[in-house]
Amino acid sequence: MGEAKRRKEDAFTKAQLDQLEKVVERVYKRTRDGIQAARAVTNDAERNGILAAIHEATATIVGTLTDEFFATDPTGPDVQKRIACANGCSHCCHANVEVTIVEAIAVARRVAEDPALAQSVRTTAPKIDGIPPWTRYDFRIPCPLLRDGSCSIYDVRPRVCRAHVSYNVKLCEEVLTSGKSRSLAPMITFGWPRTVSKAIGHGIIGALDHEHLQSCTVEMTAAVAHILREPDSVQRWLRRETVFTPYGFAAAGRSSSSGLGM
Repeated sequence: MGEAKRRKEDAFTKAQLDQLEKVVERVYKRTRDGIQAARAVTNDAERNGILAAIHEATATIVGTLTDEFFATDPTGPDVQKRIACANGCSHCCHANVEVTIVEAIAVARRVAEDPALAQSVRTTAPKIDGIPPWTRYDFRIPCPLLRDGSCSIYDVRPRVCRAHVSYNVKLCEEVLTSGKSRSLAPMITFGWPRTVSKAIGHGIIGALDHEHLQSCTVEMTAAVAHILREPDSVQRWLRRETVFTPYGFAAAGRSSSSGLGM
């Protein structure tokens, strides 16, 4: 799809743009409040729960505003009919997943409750260390949180996973099975949830910046493995130490749409 057509697909009304601004403000405030509350406690489990709650409260905005779009936008019903995503479809679950540190903490908290999931993360992390998203697709390395083709942490999955909504399952399959994903045209996804997800990300990162915390995005599996390996990393991060490896492929020759990104 050409850039002009992409812009047309992603053209939003003034009301929708105003809504996005409110999302950024709401998420920014929720994140700062959560960070300050987490700093005030000394118990690790309580602290991580407060931080995880930031993600749990903000990621759901993607689904809420997407449902509202379907119900109120004139194009909503037609767009909804075009969506190809369905239960059991996991082609995109072989991508690098670019998340905020807050999201990684929330996912790690859930994974730590399940020894099998934790082991799956530890096994997968070295396989994807340093490889770009197109290589991961071509090697067909799945998300370590998949179970029988479905997400095992569905209720706390990252917002970019919630926002990755495809119109063409055949193209999704081609990206995974062609063995040459980097040479394929960028996949076109439903623009509204993707944009809402970006607004949430801006709110979170803006809040982390203002709290003088490391605010880079990270690869989900790598960051979760790091937290599992070094449980004190969350506390050190709150003390404003540089703890996590930044996500490094957003500008590596292709947009981060090669994976699931900001």
